[in-house]
Amino acid sequence: MRETKDAGDPTPSILRTRLRLTVGGDEDGLRLDRFLARRCTWRSRTKIEQLIEHGRVELEGRSARPSRKVHGGETVIVHLPRPKREVDLRERAPLNDLTILFEDDGLIAVDKPPGIPVHPAGRLLEETVITRLHERFAGSGVVPKLCHRLDLETSGVLLVAKSDAVAAEMGRQMRRRETTKEYLAIVHGVVEDDEFEVDAPLGDHPASLVRKRRAVVPDGSPSKTGVKVERRFRDFTLVRCRLFTGRRHQIRCHLHHAGHPIVGDKVYGLDEEFFLAYYENRLDATMVRRLLLPRQALHAARLVVSHPKSRAPLEITAPLPRDLEEFLAAR
Repeated sequence: MRETKDAGDPTPSILRTRLRLTVGGDEDGLRLDRFLARRCTWRSRTKIEQLIEHGRVELEGRSARPSRKVHGGETVIVHLPRPKREVDLRERAPLNDLTILFEDDGLIAVDKPPGIPVHPAGRLLEETVITRLHERFAGSGVVPKLCHRLDLETSGVLLVAKSDAVAAEMGRQMRRRETTKEYLAIVHGVVEDDEFEVDAPLGDHPASLVRKRRAVVPDGSPSKTGVKVERRFRDFTLVRCRLFTGRRHQIRCHLHHAGHPIVGDKVYGLDEEFFLAYYENRLDATMVRRLLLPRQALHAARLVVSHPKSRAPLEITAPLPRDLEEFLAAR
């Protein structure tokens, strides 16, 4: 069965439509339906049985009955129906004036609000940081270019170049790890060690329904994050994270791996089902209460670069935003 995508659907391909699962040695002898229930925890047993009955599950290249036993090393391919999400962009809050943290003739740094994309993608075409900056500099000859990116729900320091030459220089610094990036995160649980490092390779998650989800895998890319406790609460900890490498979702994945997922994180938090519910617009009141925050509690707090002209260190900081301050004040 070939994967297809509706050409008229501008929604980014966030979710997988095809899972390739390899049966582990400890799963040898399980019924196919029980194997899938064990691996695909976000789906009910009824939904799994429906996938098998509708021929959307292949075992070693062929359809199989739910009672067929799987054996170590065998390959199971699951073809998943793409969920439909109705998005009304009129409900998205307008992007207010951006807070400028630093500006000169070569660079501008803004305090990115949570929930605002950095650039147009999918259906989010107008209310973005870069389009707002393009409007700000319209007619001036300045064409802003992003020096790096932040996730949709992440707030904080975002650096933008005002020329191709500056963008190229900042890109070079970041590729060579000549910059310092620090993030503040509120995580579940009380972190015991005052300071530690997570040095664990990251790669694509082999079984996640979320296409871009990462995981610690033996053959992944070298990844290292420094973690320092800022303040402990009864059930949470405010930590400062420093990136020594720059992998996608690195902090979120490493903190999850360390046993302290970020509060409000729908992908690396309590359960992947939260992201699926969010994507399909079916987050209910119970789920919202369990998430504790409507967005992931991750904030780009500090960025240090070499100024592209003077070469002097340039430090840019952004204070913890109000929503995260209020969360901590209530603990």
